[in-house]
Amino acid sequence: MTDQTVKRAAPISYRPPKDREDEFRARVAASGLSVNAFLTESVFGRTRHRPGELKALARLLGRAAHIRDNLHEISMSAGGDDALVIEAAMDELAEIRAALLDLMGRKS
Repeated sequence: MTDQTVKRAAPISYRPPKDREDEFRARVAASGLSVNAFLTESVFGRTRHRPGELKALARLLGRAAHIRDNLHEISMSAGGDDALVIEAAMDELAEIRAALLDLMGRKS
């Protein structure tokens, strides 16, 4: 039996111009991404969420759900124009929820 190992392809490397190394490092640090993730995002567009971004989106999604639940409870006892205002607010929260789920890459 022969031992054949599959070699990985040679890595693609990037070396910024000498006079822009500090700027490159500063941009990577400001992004909060690894160098590889920063370069991938820069070349191909946004592909991943930054660290902490998903947690923030999830927190906002939870808060929107809490507000919606509170509005629903209030709407049960409200009447007339108040009920219409509350329903409009709940519709807006549904749009916010859909946008947050889309940003998180999730379906509703």
